[in-house]
Amino acid sequence: MKKITSQIFVAVVCAFLGFLLAHQFKLLNEKNKENKIVQNLDIIAEIEALKKEKEEFLESNNVLSEKLKQLEETVAKDGAVEGEIKKQLDNTRMNLGLVDVKGPGVVITITPKTNIFGSNNSTTTRIISEEEIAYIVNSLKFAKAEAISVNDYRITPQSGIRNSGNWIWIGSAGRIDPNDKIVIKAIGDKQALKNAVTFVGVLEYQALQNYNSEVKESDEIIINKTTQSLTSEFVKPIN
Repeated sequence: MKKITSQIFVAVVCAFLGFLLAHQFKLLNEKNKENKIVQNLDIIAEIEALKKEKEEFLESNNVLSEKLKQLEETVAKDGAVEGEIKKQLDNTRMNLGLVDVKGPGVVITITPKTNIFGSNNSTTTRIISEEEIAYIVNSLKFAKAEAISVNDYRITPQSGIRNSGNWIWIGSAGRIDPNDKIVIKAIGDKQALKNAVTFVGVLEYQALQNYNSEVKESDEIIINKTTQSLTSEFVKPIN
């Protein structure tokens, strides 16, 4: 009888301890979830703050650029030498992608073929990467394109094209989904640019074979200025 009572007592104690452990584990999980939620909220708040800071910086930069432009125009009125200097500054800004520009050129639209993401999709089917985008951009540059953008992200002398995760990055500001439509704009000699990209093999290069490509000429293409800050921390002029 005493043995049975002892066994029952032990069983009750074990059940009670099991209940306490389960309850403690549940509380710990809930606490971890709350901590994760708080951390996520903190990250979201930090991202929003950085976005706001960037917007304020861009707005401030635009105001300063406009004031500088007004000062340059005032100085340029004084004579031919000043006017030539102003012209060179304007050309430099356009070449660096610091101002919005417009002009004749071509628009290249690249869209995935429907069977890439359909039921007959093969796991071996490649999507485009940095290599294909850089190939088209280089072809346009070789044809003396004066301004280029990819999905409205301006290509500048400091804009690299690089894969990262599932995205193709244009510099540090532009993120492109290779599974979606990609539009490349270029300003320059329309015929020369069109000949460059429609040359045999350019728009069929590597994974571009899995995409439909359309090239249209236009008398006026607008390419917006870059949202990426240019730096000159290491390069110095030679006196």
